[in-house]
Amino acid sequence: MCLNDKLLTILVTGANSQLGNELHVIAPQFPYCQFLFVTKAELDITNFNSIIKYFKGHSVDYCINCAAYTAVDKAETDEDQAYLIHADAVAILAKICSQNNAQLIHISTDYVLTEQPHNLTKKPIPPTR
Repeated sequence: MCLNDKLLTILVTGANSQLGNELHVIAPQFPYCQFLFVTKAELDITNFNSIIKYFKGHSVDYCINCAAYTAVDKAETDEDQAYLIHADAVAILAKICSQNNAQLIHISTDYVLTEQPHNLTKKPIPPTR
């Protein structure tokens, strides 16, 4: 399964996260894909220019965003940083992926949405900031 007889290039942000590590494990099962695993030190997804520069140097077909602010308890007191990673950075990735014809796959949990129970078939509860 190739895209125009070339390997699919998949950028994986948050390479050292739990999910990023799991993708490392299964990556060899997809020989038609070239995975580019990047850590926060290698690519700051909160920095627009950093992502632009990365995309200029790599032809990315898909971006799987596994980056997350995982200190759930601390996120309640460090709301700005949690919001930056879980909302602003995702918006940056979405914009740059769109500009580069790359598909963004963003994976998250209910912990970043709200502590209130919710039904995903209803209108989402906007984040409080």
